[in-house]
Amino acid sequence: MKIEKLNENKIRITLNLEDLNERDIDFHSFMSNSIESQSIFLDMLDKADREVGFNTDDCRIMIEALALKDRELYFDYN
Repeated sequence: MKIEKLNENKIRITLNLEDLNERDIDFHSFMSNSIESQSIFLDMLDKADREVGFNTDDCRIMIEALALKDRELYFDYN
């Protein structure tokens, strides 16, 4: 998992299939609105807060998700 702070209001998180395998979830389950995928999103936001100071407490969040053919996933959070 790679976290980049693009500006004060936006981060990008990159996941690959190994990241999903470590959390014992497959791609299709992750892309559905499962409890496991929700848990991973919350973990990503917690890690972003710790690593780059991106705090989402009391905020509305917009997530843009892109699946790339090189088996990586990009998530932009606004």
